[in-house]
Amino acid sequence: MTSKNYRNTEKNHHATVRRLTAGAAVLRWLAWFGAAAWLLVTAWGICGPTEGSGGVVAATLFTDGLPRSWAAGIAGVLALVTSAALVELARMLGHVKVDALFSIAVTRHFRRFACLLTIAAVLRLVLPPVATLLNAWQAGGHASVQLAFSGDDVFAVLLAAVFFFVARLFDEAARLEDDQHSIV
Repeated sequence: MTSKNYRNTEKNHHATVRRLTAGAAVLRWLAWFGAAAWLLVTAWGICGPTEGSGGVVAATLFTDGLPRSWAAGIAGVLALVTSAALVELARMLGHVKVDALFSIAVTRHFRRFACLLTIAAVLRLVLPPVATLLNAWQAGGHASVQLAFSGDDVFAVLLAAVFFFVARLFDEAARLEDDQHSIV
């Protein structure tokens, strides 16, 4: 009876692992597509037709009161960092294999993804106020400055930091598993 239960567990485990690897393959292509789309849409918003130019489809750059050049620079930096994070996610998903769900390569790319995601969230929180302050400073000391922080941006930083923490836990688990296999 024990061997039968073990075999059922083993069969269920292999089916689950196969579903995980198939899902990782699909998500990998979605991450690659997302990285490219993020860059293209941002570039289109920065360089494309401006609002009200009469195009059928337009990507509008939201400046939030900043000069267009400042907003475009911030959007470009955020697009590059976010796309790099999605590329790392795609690379991580490409290393997910049936026999190596938590390999060192998987956890290394997940850690890079989480780090870049954290950097993007922090930049999204910090760059607009810094640009507002610099713009006011350039305008002269008499300009009035109003800084606003979104709770969503603060939450995004917290969530990205949790991802980074989980990535570090996965790193340690992969290291321990590698040590265990080398001992046996």
